Amino acid sequence: MARNLIILFSLVYLLSNPWPAICADAPGGWNEVGLRMGLQAGYEHGYFRQYEMFAVYGLPWDWRSSSGWGLAPQLSVSAGALLDDPDVSGFIGTVGAGLVLDKPHFGLAPEIGINANFLDKRHFGDQDFGSMLLFGAYIGLFYRFDDGLKIGYRLQHISNGHIFYEEGTPNPGLDMHLIAVSWTF
Repeated sequence: MARNLIILFSLVYLLSNPWPAICADAPGGWNEVGLRMGLQAGYEHGYFRQYEMFAVYGLPWDWRSSSGWGLAPQLSVSAGALLDDPDVSGFIGTVGAGLVLDKPHFGLAPEIGINANFLDKRHFGDQDFGSMLLFGAYIGLFYRFDDGLKIGYRLQHISNGHIFYEEGTPNPGLDMHLIAVSWTF
């Protein structure tokens, strides 16, 4: 309860005080492509690895303070492979939205987001994800070099969350440590 109140007050403060303008002329469009790969955080019913290609579409709005710091919304898509310990592999694709806190000409930027994850099967070896549609959240930290190269780390969680499924449906979830290399333009 207290955590939810802190988040609510923080959002109200951030959206009302230091962000005097919504920049309608912020650059929108496809602005990043790259590769991500990662390992499962911990071991439970297998040891997963993930490899994917991704693209990011920057939305044409951002909220900036007079110092240049701002929140930039973005959409992203990815397609790749999810592999289990005994080399059971399958497709994983994502569609999601995120927010980046950044400042022009300052390379370091944190990012948070949510996404929908699509698997081509719900069973990977001994692991039953309970469905082929999973929901996810992530938090990451990235560094963009002046030449457009971007590297980063993301901690990602996916599960079915029992959102569309009955309580008896398995919901083990999967936490991944991912590293990314991308090109921004």
